[in-house]
Amino acid sequence: MFGDKESITHIADTSITTPDGKHLYLGQLIARHSFLLPYSVEDKGLVLGVTGESTMYMPLPKGEGLSALQSSGLLPAELPKTKLSFIDYLFGYALELFILIMLGYTFFKKQFAK
Repeated sequence: MFGDKESITHIADTSITTPDGKHLYLGQLIARHSFLLPYSVEDKGLVLGVTGESTMYMPLPKGEGLSALQSSGLLPAELPKTKLSFIDYLFGYALELFILIMLGYTFFKKQFAK
């Protein structure tokens, strides 16, 4: 794995549709940065994900556009706060964990070999 990969975690369904009829849902955008294994994870906030598409999304409108969606009941009046889960951190920093495990293995192997 090399480079950046974004994924969307489903938070809530909405009644919003795209002009071509695809349904949108409220989701959290998570970015992982990798070099062989992921070494960093980032919460990029709320987006509108496209149902059935794991990487397609639209940015959440700001200002009046967001207020209009909330007042019409298409989005919750109070948007949820996003945060990364333990699993997101665990897989997001897999490279560092792998290095720590290998260093620990090497250290204990040398200690018990004596």
